[in-house]
Amino acid sequence: MGWPAAKYLPYAFWRAWFLVMYSSPIWMYFALPDAANPGLQMHYVSTTCFIVISVLLAFFHIRAVGLLSSRVFMVLMGVVAGTGVVLEFGVLALWGSADNGLFWVGAALTGLATAPIAVRAGQIYASVRVGAAVTATLLSDVAAGLIFFFAVGTWPAIGLLLAAGLPLLSALTLAISSVGDDDSAAPEEPVDFTRAPVKPFSYFLVAAFLIGAVAFLQNSLGGSWLDQASIDSGSTLGVSLLIMACFVLTVAFACVQKIRLEALYRPTILMLSACVLFAYLIHFGSPVAMGGTLLVYCLFSSYIWVLMAYLGHGRYFSPIQVFGYGRAVYAGGSLIGGLVGVYLLPSLEATQGIPAIAVAMVGILLLCAVAIRPKDLASILVQDDGEDRVREEGRARVRIEEPASSSSAHGDTESPATPGDVHLSPREMEVYALMRDGRDAAYIADSLCVSRNTAKTHIRNIYGKFGVHTRQEFIDVMQGRAPGQP
Repeated sequence: MGWPAAKYLPYAFWRAWFLVMYSSPIWMYFALPDAANPGLQMHYVSTTCFIVISVLLAFFHIRAVGLLSSRVFMVLMGVVAGTGVVLEFGVLALWGSADNGLFWVGAALTGLATAPIAVRAGQIYASVRVGAAVTATLLSDVAAGLIFFFAVGTWPAIGLLLAAGLPLLSALTLAISSVGDDDSAAPEEPVDFTRAPVKPFSYFLVAAFLIGAVAFLQNSLGGSWLDQASIDSGSTLGVSLLIMACFVLTVAFACVQKIRLEALYRPTILMLSACVLFAYLIHFGSPVAMGGTLLVYCLFSSYIWVLMAYLGHGRYFSPIQVFGYGRAVYAGGSLIGGLVGVYLLPSLEATQGIPAIAVAMVGILLLCAVAIRPKDLASILVQDDGEDRVREEGRARVRIEEPASSSSAHGDTESPATPGDVHLSPREMEVYALMRDGRDAAYIADSLCVSRNTAKTHIRNIYGKFGVHTRQEFIDVMQGRAPGQP
């Protein structure tokens, strides 16, 4: 059975790992005054590998279903990621420099192994209602912030052990997590793929890339022009504000009956733009400004996560595709922003470069806010209304069951459809691949992170599209025989 609440924890531990590795002063435990921050070098290599694996998972999403649903594989990924962290810190402790092949190997392992963990966690979040996803995401940010402060405040050895163990904790909770009957994946109807919202989804990916670039550009510039004490103070304040803000938002969203995610997009970007202006033009170097920017960036990152989880309900894109491509472009933006901020812009004088850079960053953010309209986001979201879902499910069953009774009454012996004649949605293609391998509804539900009722609905829909009514008839069609033929 597993622990139902565990399905929300993988993201919390993965998020905490991200905060500890990239926002805490944990790398300063190995002070290297004459070398670049090893955390930045780790970020470049790890993020590149993360992007590659995320894109591959999204592109081969049908085959990835079985891989991501394997508990052994996910635990192995947690072990590999933790080994990568140990390898990085071990190299720094032994050789005092990140210019070592083993350090790069360790960094690569963290990216290669955390990508499947993040995509699988997103696949699980896409199985619950939007309200539950929002609340779980906010509370995960609270948990991640508390873990951040524990890593910073405890003994260095324990902090390093925590950094190495967080990916494994995330993987273990994935292994024991279970999805109940509260998922809101709507039953599939015949899909007109010519109407798939590819363009709005592309706009969303471009915006996620640009916002990630601005956020990490801001962070890397602060590391270039400010002292470490100011950076650490700003990060600590930002995480503190994040914890408090997430508690407040959790209570606020609990009072809202229906959450319109598209309505939150522009206000969040405007808040981030205001923080960037304050951080660079009004009070450059202030921990308050840096903390505010980190707060809004973290909240926007959480918003992107929830939006992808909600988009994963759609019939045009599967959750693996959404989180694979979505996390890849967001990580790609962070990589580009970090490289530009560390290697290109610090050569400018702070007094001359700061105003131009701040205006450019705000301009990019405002462009993202204007280019994507609320109706564009609404076109790629799924209406998450329980009553509509029940009505649609009833109609779906009628569409499948009525032809069955009609054919038996009139003796209709029309041949069933062949695999080449059937058009399946991305989610149905994943279900179909598992059905073709002989998997039952329970296995399919566990693999796709949906309830058994939803898995059965997908199976019924596929039966209807193939013109069969039982599992044996489906097997006969897959083997090229007429249903019932020996």
